Amino acid sequence: MGITYTHHAKQRMIQRKVSTEQVAETLASPDDVILGKEGETIAIKRFGAREVRVVYQKVDADSFVIYTVMKPRVHND
Repeated sequence: MGITYTHHAKQRMIQRKVSTEQVAETLASPDDVILGKEGETIAIKRFGAREVRVVYQKVDADSFVIYTVMKPRVHND
């Protein structure tokens, strides 16, 4: 799987302590996939109490461009 990160996405990953492994796992097997307000695709994956949201564009069958990683949310489930 080819993943290209924008500068913005890399910054957000550092700020939000999201690893490249978590991004890859979110893309490979998301718990949910939704469309954003501007037509972007958002993959969602839960890691314990944390939720990672990856905003991306699929370039081809195995390539993605990651635009940002949204703030993980805490669940009290």
